[in-house]
Amino acid sequence: MAANVLLVAILMNVSVEPAAAQQAGEQPKPWEKIVLPNVSDYGGIGAVQTPTARFGKDGQFLAGISIVSPYHRYFINLQALPWLEGTFRYTRITDRAYSPVDGFADGQDYKDRSVDLKVRLSREDEAWPEIAVGFRDLGGTGLFGAEYFVASKRVGDFDISGGLGFGAMGTRAHLDNPLGVFFDRFDNRVGGADAPGGVGTAFFTGPIALFGSVSYLWQDVPLLGDDLRFIVEYDPNNYVNDPATSDLDPKLPLNFGITWQPASWVQFAAGFERGTTAMARVSLFADFHNGFNPLLDKGVPPEVARRGRLGPEGIPADRPIDPVPMAAVWLPELAEASVRAAAADRQMVVQRFDVVNDRALVDLTGGLPGHDMADALDVAAVAARAVPTDVVTVEVRLLSAAGRPLVTWTASRSELLQNGAVQADAPPVDPPRTAATPKQEPVETEALARRLFAAAEENDVVIDRMELQGDTVRLFVGNMPFRNFVTSAGRAARVATQVMPPRVERLAMVLGDDGLPVLELTVLRTHIERLSEDEATPEEIWHQSTVAQAVPPRDDAVLNQSQYPEFDWSIAPRTRQQIGGPDAFLIYQLYMRAQASIRPSPNTEIDGYAGLNITNNYDDLTLESDSQLPHVRSSIKDYLKEGEAWIGRLQGAYYTSLAPGLYATAYAGLLEEMFGGVGGEVLYKTVGSPWAYGIDVNWVKQRAYDGMFSFLDYSTVTGHVGVYYELPFWDLNGSVRAGRYLAKDWGATFELSREFDSGIRAGVFATLTDVSAAEFGEGSFDKGFFLSIPLDIYSTRPTKTRFGLTYRPVTRDGGAQLNRSSALIGRVGGYDAANTSRYWPGLMD
Repeated sequence: MAANVLLVAILMNVSVEPAAAQQAGEQPKPWEKIVLPNVSDYGGIGAVQTPTARFGKDGQFLAGISIVSPYHRYFINLQALPWLEGTFRYTRITDRAYSPVDGFADGQDYKDRSVDLKVRLSREDEAWPEIAVGFRDLGGTGLFGAEYFVASKRVGDFDISGGLGFGAMGTRAHLDNPLGVFFDRFDNRVGGADAPGGVGTAFFTGPIALFGSVSYLWQDVPLLGDDLRFIVEYDPNNYVNDPATSDLDPKLPLNFGITWQPASWVQFAAGFERGTTAMARVSLFADFHNGFNPLLDKGVPPEVARRGRLGPEGIPADRPIDPVPMAAVWLPELAEASVRAAAADRQMVVQRFDVVNDRALVDLTGGLPGHDMADALDVAAVAARAVPTDVVTVEVRLLSAAGRPLVTWTASRSELLQNGAVQADAPPVDPPRTAATPKQEPVETEALARRLFAAAEENDVVIDRMELQGDTVRLFVGNMPFRNFVTSAGRAARVATQVMPPRVERLAMVLGDDGLPVLELTVLRTHIERLSEDEATPEEIWHQSTVAQAVPPRDDAVLNQSQYPEFDWSIAPRTRQQIGGPDAFLIYQLYMRAQASIRPSPNTEIDGYAGLNITNNYDDLTLESDSQLPHVRSSIKDYLKEGEAWIGRLQGAYYTSLAPGLYATAYAGLLEEMFGGVGGEVLYKTVGSPWAYGIDVNWVKQRAYDGMFSFLDYSTVTGHVGVYYELPFWDLNGSVRAGRYLAKDWGATFELSREFDSGIRAGVFATLTDVSAAEFGEGSFDKGFFLSIPLDIYSTRPTKTRFGLTYRPVTRDGGAQLNRSSALIGRVGGYDAANTSRYWPGLMD
């Protein structure tokens, strides 16, 4: 039933838009006011103990702690989608032992993990409240398991909520479950979850209790200057079935709270609950959509050299050049007169006529309705006869009366000259006369590439290869520190303007990681010149630039030999930790990590890292694994305890493009802390498609516990077939990877993630294999959530490095995957038209 409720909620919310924006001068209605959300004791948006139908701002993240004896709750909460709120929580029950078994986790009080979800079913309007459905302790132990429907309505500065609760929120049992009329199993609540860490089947069963809350927002409190929120709620829980061992019999079914939010990033709360117990709570907020970092220094971008300021062959005029022969030139005045006359005959006006290198540019306004395009083509044919013979193409733009381009059309001069009918209609043009002007000889590509690479190095721009053909130069941009790859492309284009001869108009930047040609972004040199003088904005030229699938470099592409070998290294303190285990609630280590990589070529990398312990509490790790499967992950404590110094990874990898959109990699070495071996992957992903398909195969052997170069006896073949999909809404990405895992079990991993505007990615995953819940042990199957945070939202220098955090309730052997650092989807997947559009404002950064 829970799945059905979620499906209905998703369908109802996909098309929901926020409340209409207010007209200028109108006062917002009560339900349209932007009010900072109130955090409940459970970490979700709510009142005190009970939920409301309110949600945070999309992308809102919060973390906090609430204390109301005997419960200490530590929580994080994410507004994952505009209509979906998720909460993860640890509850410390201070009057209950971790285990009734003597000698097991002695000295620890009980810790319970919980996951909550809340889904909006409808938004509030003048007549209708905001309505939501929610699940508490979804898939955990079920100790606090509950479901609810809740509605909220604002009336002035009051916010009124009411709902129906099941499970722990239904213990006051005001109503019988109406579904029991049809199905007996809904009459009584039996258990919470089928197994610890499993997914419960008791949803919406048992009796129903009513709950509700009223909050009042006192705005701009005198002397305080901030808002205060006062809350009173009716608690549907009689605490009879609560997991605490002490008597929590409430003296009053009402809870009271007061909330103070002195800043957008922090909220304090205090209250009185159950008629007996004080409450305190603090919550910290962050916005995952806001990636602005005022401390980030991107450095000075390269200068743009306009062609009017260049000498022959694109060399700046202040540089000495060798004298060159003189050649014939055309008379621009005569050619322009011919084009204007042809336009006037068709009731059109020439706003611009120019020849730039081998391109003739004509801007027109006016024309007879219904004939303007045909007439423009006739004018283009006249221009083709009037321009000099080295012109290759003619570009005509039809402009509106306001001067905005309506239609842009380009044809080769030779095609226009072959149109006899148009030629006959064209006015005669006298042959050009000669005059003295510098002749532009063909530039030797190798020499030009050397100048380009030198200018790039001078400006901290990485260009691996260069191709030159006609009026187009292709620049293969190497690994640069900018997460915004459009910025990397823009800086390469800037360098090209300093070196390329004037005839080069099209600047095509080939982008991708590790020498993989993924996306080709082409801009006009004229546009870069105009942007540099603030004569245009990136938004204005977006629709005249192209994004296409990149193709591998040609055989005659010039390689930047001076760029390689490339060496990089870093040393920094790091931490790692495990939370919630029976040995200790927090297992931690502080260590020094040294990382280095060397690139002999754009496509080849040798990289690794090593660690040196500073301090840890690994002596607390005493429990042996009881896993019935090969100990591919459950022996992690042996790796943690044995090595004071260890090699975390040391591998070589080669990346290549087999065809446009088809990529491959091969790698070998110490692939991760617990396994070494060899492997390879092939991935197909085109720029214009939301789909990607891949396969990887690996032979691996388990490393010895000391973390150096020796191995244990266990080895296996592991690999997966993967399908990846970029959903068309909310920047969601989904994947399914099916195959063989490290413990030789077979199954599939499902993953769903979202990338917020800041670049932070948040997601969830679950792996189901042929290992039964009993064989797997606690948790039933592998699952968890992860965050991937780009470090450039905190650092002072640009970097593409990310900080990753993955949480699993328990680390078991079933569904364990090889941690591959060479996965292709991470190198290819982000280069597409959607991200190009998102990053486009950074073109000239």
